[in-house]
Amino acid sequence: MWWRAEAAEYAKGIYRPLELRTALAGNTMDLTIGDSEERKKRWRTAGTKDELVADHGHLMHLYAIRWPGMDAVFHLHPEPAGEKHLRMTLPAMPAGEYRLYADIVHANGFPETLTATLTVPEGLSRAALGVEDGSAMPAAISRGELGGVFKLPDGYTMVWDRPAEITANTAYSFRFHLLQPDGRPATDMQPYLGMPGHAAFVKTDGTVFAHTHPDGSAAMPAMMMANGGAMADMPGMAMPSEPVQPVVEFPYGFPSAGRYRVFIQMKHGGVVETGVFDADVR
Repeated sequence: MWWRAEAAEYAKGIYRPLELRTALAGNTMDLTIGDSEERKKRWRTAGTKDELVADHGHLMHLYAIRWPGMDAVFHLHPEPAGEKHLRMTLPAMPAGEYRLYADIVHANGFPETLTATLTVPEGLSRAALGVEDGSAMPAAISRGELGGVFKLPDGYTMVWDRPAEITANTAYSFRFHLLQPDGRPATDMQPYLGMPGHAAFVKTDGTVFAHTHPDGSAAMPAMMMANGGAMADMPGMAMPSEPVQPVVEFPYGFPSAGRYRVFIQMKHGGVVETGVFDADVR
């Protein structure tokens, strides 16, 4: 009895990745977070309001990427619906199988990326994207040269100053520019979720996903806790009083060789632009 009590107490401190479950009713998606208690063979749902904290204004940042082509991507933000789950109306999405990557931050500042899959049927929804959501659709991706230049649907262009060669386990600072249709730098830039831009680096075999910002991949609440709750002077923050430049840099090092797809988001004139690029990492 003593040993079982000691083991049970010790187990409370062992990290176990949480699970993400999805349910689709029409174009409404519910997401629940929890874990399977193996001994009791039951699902324990984690609370959302008391166990998570907002990062960039949202409890969850959800990337939905159509697989296997990676030809449609959505950056979405489900909102709490009661104490135990999150909910959102899905925007118009091409049918297919999607891999979901959900970034959350626990109340103690610990960030976690949950994964799940979602099957989107034909003609599911005609709803518009949320004002803070972003997407790149198959038509836009097919028009883009998935190298150093990506042509956006509204005539703007995103350009990557891509190194001639990229190697694994090497630190880089990748720079991206947003250009107007006339080729000049965009002039009506705005912060996107508090940052000059957001990036997602995803390996085409699905084994790597990294949602990063100009200050790296650290969660903002964790950085604020480490700085005593102060938001000012945090690296990478785009303060409302400061102009946002049409260029953004992301520090990143690819963890392994292979092919990656890179999704970059910048905002101008109320429009969230999503550029798509490919990288062959040696």
